[in-house]
Amino acid sequence: MKRNPLTSRAASLALLIAILSAPGRCQTADAPTGAATPSISFRNAMELAVEHSGIMGIAAINQWRARKAYEEVRANYIPQLTVGSGLGYSYGFPLTLEGSAPSIVNFSSLSSLFNVALQKYLKAARIDWHATSLDVQDKRNAVILDAALSYAQLAQLSKKIETLNEAQKAAEKAQFVSQQRLQQGVDSKLDVTRSELVGARIRLRIAEAQGQSDVLRQHLASLVGMPADSIALDVNSVPEVPAISQEDDLPARAVSSSLAVKQAQQKTAAAQLRADGEHKATLFPTADIATQYAYLARFNNYDLYFLRYTPNNFSGGLNIRFPFFNSVQKAKAEEAKADAMLAAKQEDITREKVREDALQLQRSLRQLAAARDVAKLEWQVSQGDLEGVQGRLQTGEANMRDELNAQLDTDDKYAGYLDAEFELSRAELQLLRMTGDLESWAMK
Repeated sequence: MKRNPLTSRAASLALLIAILSAPGRCQTADAPTGAATPSISFRNAMELAVEHSGIMGIAAINQWRARKAYEEVRANYIPQLTVGSGLGYSYGFPLTLEGSAPSIVNFSSLSSLFNVALQKYLKAARIDWHATSLDVQDKRNAVILDAALSYAQLAQLSKKIETLNEAQKAAEKAQFVSQQRLQQGVDSKLDVTRSELVGARIRLRIAEAQGQSDVLRQHLASLVGMPADSIALDVNSVPEVPAISQEDDLPARAVSSSLAVKQAQQKTAAAQLRADGEHKATLFPTADIATQYAYLARFNNYDLYFLRYTPNNFSGGLNIRFPFFNSVQKAKAEEAKADAMLAAKQEDITREKVREDALQLQRSLRQLAAARDVAKLEWQVSQGDLEGVQGRLQTGEANMRDELNAQLDTDDKYAGYLDAEFELSRAELQLLRMTGDLESWAMK
């Protein structure tokens, strides 16, 4: 089967889409059932993936939890109200029940008025809360990348399977021709075995590609929240990937845009504030506002042992504490200081890893683009060889088996070309995520 040549594109996923929609090839990757199902566009798939993402749901819960942790620390400045009872029998002098005088009903409140360490803890909790929004965005980008790669690879596998099926038909014809030539005494048994080996290899590749396609279709279905057999792709809806230059300082952009680096910076800032707070707790006094009310009963003998008994009793004021010597708190402050140092080191490691990963991806684009170009040229050369064999077939210089073998080689090179194109696209999308441009591209 003769294929139309394709025009080149500058290192972008658009060429893969152009290949899939080239003349003579279907433009929609339908579900395996062959039923006519509405196609899902690329952007719609991204929106559905974000909407149904369990990973983002977990990130949102963590964000809500961090907010409540912040509110828990802030609540120390709000009076904590407690109502209870210490009802009990007294014989002789009224002793306390777990630190409180026996009473019919009691009421107490406590709130922080001045606490330098608590202020640091509150700022750290606020930073932790705001840092979770970065985690939500990071998880969102991860979901978009997963869905985009799944969408593109599923389309690529659909065309690859189609090509391999054509190759299998050619292999079966070549095997039949070899058997006929064996019966005529032209070919040997080894030639037939070689034909069978070619067919077996193609069946193996079809099984591998079909297995990958089935798993990938189910994965994409779980991402977008649709049944796997109802997914049909609109390959023309994938936006073109912007050109990525080797001259741009992408590692620096990746570091400045990296959500992982920003999260590490927030963790370092929060850890330093907590360490500062623990240190301040060993130096500065604290002041709380406390109140207490109790309704006392005569059967607890208060009127026998106290000169001026009254059932209604209230006290309130400031509870001021000055740190004098607390070795436990000092050790805790040193521990928090070590945690801050670890967070700073982890921030440096994260920054350098992002820089190295971005540089590695940027440099790998040249290799992947060259591999794609080689695969394309090999495919085009195989097309020329096929045309040459077909021309010699007309003059009797070649036979049908030569043509079938040339067709097999063309189909094989085309499948390899699709693989090389997708690997290039994968690296490009990963780099877009690192530079913070993935969502703006996917949601066009």
